Amino acid sequence: MTAKRAKRVSIKDIAREAGVSPTLVSFVLNGKQKQYRVSDQIADRIREIVKQLDYKPNGFAKSLREGTNNTIGVIVSDIANPFFANMVKNIENVAEDRGYMALFASSDEKSEKLSDQLGRMLRKEVEGVIVVPCEGSDDIIRTLVDKRIPTVLLDRYIPDIRTNYVCLDNRKAGYDATESLIKKGHRHISLLCYDLKLSNMKGRIEGYKEAMEIYGLKSEIKIQYVSMDSLERSCTKAIDKLISEGCDAVVCATNSITVMCLKHLQRLKLNVPEDIDVMGFDGGNEFDFYDSPLCFMTQPTETMAKKAVDILTHILQSDEGFITQIEAEGTISEHRPLRDN
Repeated sequence: MTAKRAKRVSIKDIAREAGVSPTLVSFVLNGKQKQYRVSDQIADRIREIVKQLDYKPNGFAKSLREGTNNTIGVIVSDIANPFFANMVKNIENVAEDRGYMALFASSDEKSEKLSDQLGRMLRKEVEGVIVVPCEGSDDIIRTLVDKRIPTVLLDRYIPDIRTNYVCLDNRKAGYDATESLIKKGHRHISLLCYDLKLSNMKGRIEGYKEAMEIYGLKSEIKIQYVSMDSLERSCTKAIDKLISEGCDAVVCATNSITVMCLKHLQRLKLNVPEDIDVMGFDGGNEFDFYDSPLCFMTQPTETMAKKAVDILTHILQSDEGFITQIEAEGTISEHRPLRDN
């Protein structure tokens, strides 16, 4: 006996559950909420019902009707990095809610690879792209803008290029992270960061310097640059130097730097925060296994992913030539070891 196939959830089913018209549901699913003045409350209710009913849009039928393929390209710098892996998952979920499929790739922080991946995606006729720019990618991003390819930069932006972006307010994040250590009584605070001219690194450096200067610690400013290509070796060397100079706290500008910093401190049998305090960026589950409580500047990845997809889909579905630039605010959070939970 042949099993009866489950009935596919339709827009009408969602509309019935939400108590609105199918047209209204369609507006929300297609990213036209603002264009047709649908309230945030109704839109959020529709999206919640979409998740509850596990609605899957018929992208093929829609593409035939509209002459589009409902596909966007997303290129991050390192898809294996927990921060970007989390961002990718959130982008995928939001894009699906909006009726789009996302193709993902990683540039590995290499401009040549970024250019190659973009070329492949555009040949697949993606309708727009979300890109994490890397060092030396200015001309690549400028070409996207000049060719009027719908583009949203994520996590970083390029000051000389006027385009859409969603990122952290890195200057404020660097300031808040440093200020938090100062308020705990530390005075010899150093910053570990990459020697890159990317907007996120520059902003965190500026914030660190600003906090140290405002609290009368300008003479204590110490920045140690580490290499992305030899991260463990350069972090080990930097930590040894800082400890020899009497450093009592360190701000680590990324989660990868934080991991290597903590790894070396364990080898040295130094306790955090008693012997040296550590403020990280973008904490993840891997830090739960560290023996000491750790503080992190946490980025709102879910919100940032949603904003990036919303901006891109709005561009794709309207004729408005607007530019949206969003800097989200980070928060300091604490990860406690599993034995304390």
